[in-house]
Amino acid sequence: MNTIIETNKTKLLAAMPAVKSYEARLASLNDWWGKIALIGKINSHNVASTILDDMNLTKSKFGELQQKLTYNLLVENLKKLVLDNSSKAQVAIDLLIRNLFERTADVGFLATDDDIRSFLISGNSDREGIDFIENRLREYVKKYSVYDEIIIFDTEGRVKAHLDNENPISHSTDPLIAETLKSSAEYTETFRYSELQPNKRHSLIYSCKITESNQQGSKAVGVLCLCFRFDDEMAGIFGDLLAADDDGTLMILGTDGKIIASSDEQLMPLQAAFANANPVNIASYKLREYIVNTRQTKGYQGFFGLGWTGRMMTPLETAFKRNEAVDRGSAYTDIIDQASTFPQELKDIRKASSDINADLGLLVLNGQIASARKNAAEFMPVLEAIKEIGSDIANIFADSVNSLQEVTVMSSHLNNAGFLASLAVDIMDRNLYERANDCRWWALTSTFRHCLAQPEISSKDEQRMTDILQYINALYTVYTNLYLYDKNGRILAVSNSYERSLLGMQVDERSGAPAALRNSDSQSYSVSPFIRTPFYGNRYTYIYNASITHLARQDQVLGGIGIVFDSEPQFSSMLDEVLPRDEAGKLLEGCFAFFTDRNKMIVASANHPSLGAGDSLAIDDRFFAMRTGQRGSEVIQYNGVQYVLGMAVSKGYREYKAVDGYSNDVFAFVFIPF
Repeated sequence: MNTIIETNKTKLLAAMPAVKSYEARLASLNDWWGKIALIGKINSHNVASTILDDMNLTKSKFGELQQKLTYNLLVENLKKLVLDNSSKAQVAIDLLIRNLFERTADVGFLATDDDIRSFLISGNSDREGIDFIENRLREYVKKYSVYDEIIIFDTEGRVKAHLDNENPISHSTDPLIAETLKSSAEYTETFRYSELQPNKRHSLIYSCKITESNQQGSKAVGVLCLCFRFDDEMAGIFGDLLAADDDGTLMILGTDGKIIASSDEQLMPLQAAFANANPVNIASYKLREYIVNTRQTKGYQGFFGLGWTGRMMTPLETAFKRNEAVDRGSAYTDIIDQASTFPQELKDIRKASSDINADLGLLVLNGQIASARKNAAEFMPVLEAIKEIGSDIANIFADSVNSLQEVTVMSSHLNNAGFLASLAVDIMDRNLYERANDCRWWALTSTFRHCLAQPEISSKDEQRMTDILQYINALYTVYTNLYLYDKNGRILAVSNSYERSLLGMQVDERSGAPAALRNSDSQSYSVSPFIRTPFYGNRYTYIYNASITHLARQDQVLGGIGIVFDSEPQFSSMLDEVLPRDEAGKLLEGCFAFFTDRNKMIVASANHPSLGAGDSLAIDDRFFAMRTGQRGSEVIQYNGVQYVLGMAVSKGYREYKAVDGYSNDVFAFVFIPF
């Protein structure tokens, strides 16, 4: 940071109107001080010399202090911008990586789908067989709406089935097919232009070989390709992170430093290249200078994707012009000065300017006494003018520091807290979107539908269902248990061998199962309230459910699937991820966060051991009156301590909680000691 300021001080100063204004006002006062002192020397030789020399020393002290002030104002304004923009760059790449992590599980699981395997092994390419598979893929995309194309190839690169009717592909020699067939990895990730989607400028494709069985070394029979809606996803991320009046451009860069996604393609087009990848720097692009913030992904569950980075670029000439000040003279003014986060050097500058001005007052008083003794009445106005200038200079110092406190420090804390709370509920919505998809897709497993359609379910069928549940749960570890139940709500199979005591039991009325058993729509799902449940060791969680229907008569409900979300570690991890940290990555002391429902009940907590799921959060009722999707922040007292409180209400992700009929407002509250 210091290096950037030292090498770009003139540019930065020119871009900061407030700092320039203070410098101009101080320069004008210094100039006026010099003129008045000269007048005093000319007209009052007998008393002026010593007094004015002492005053000039005072003026020099003000000058030295002015340099410190200017430097610190530059530092703090730049720090605020870097904090804001770095957060956006970091969140952009990390949200994307979180999403893509889920895709790596999807492609591996779908590649083991029995219907797809049977389709390829049989070599059946008649229209009925193709229609069956394509309808199955269509059901998949209706749930996992992050995909715009799914293609099934045989080992020769011939298309056996796919979804997009606008895609003319029938055969492909794209190298990713051969690479996938040769690979021993669980999936292959490819981002570039691909003939698999010839009408798209680029594609993000997750591919996996399809084998005859799950046995190691099993013969490959084809390749599955999931085509992710990359541009659509990035438009959503950029839209959530950038305000309507934000001058900056948010982007994702490939490993070669070229833009692969941009919030403003006219200003920052795809494939534009940037050599410098420093976390913070000032760079020139098309004759315009930008403050550039670049962030590597922190990864998720050990997944780092293709090595992409997030970047935010803000034009230097507009970077510091946005006025985000809280009201001057507001209730915050009294507490800002006590904030440990406010730079001590700036507090010292303000005090030093006040002390210098007090010394100047004594010099003026001595001058007035000396003038009276020597009958130098003409020197009195000079002294009064210099005293007034000193007072004005001290006021500018105080005003600049106070303004920095309110405009830069306070708004930064408030904006950051609200942003973190909003990020927390966004992460939750994106995660639970996947859970709603999972239960609906797994409910379409043909083996489940076949077994549940039998008049009597044999122990062999129960074991087949158990094996599949265990295989799924081994891939999707965010669940403690998956279970199947018949149309009467009797549990037939579980994935968790430690939960076998549930077999034969009736599903809990509040588990969400009754609603699933009443609805045969393959797009529908039901969710339990956030309650204590025996399916989660009498702890609080959500259970997602979907109905299992007859293969031939799809309006006939045969039973359902319940998936028990491992809420305690998953939600706490989400909250912990957004809590503020210092430059070394250490959690800021005293901060904590909660998810709650609209009735103040805590869903999860992070870094607050005395409150957990099921407890009540004792803060003002008005915070729980916020609308869906709303966010805010303010300073509050909680248990006798001042905090900046960030708050936000979930708004859903894609169709989840937006248009799918499920309503469940969750609040995030982030407490940062001030």
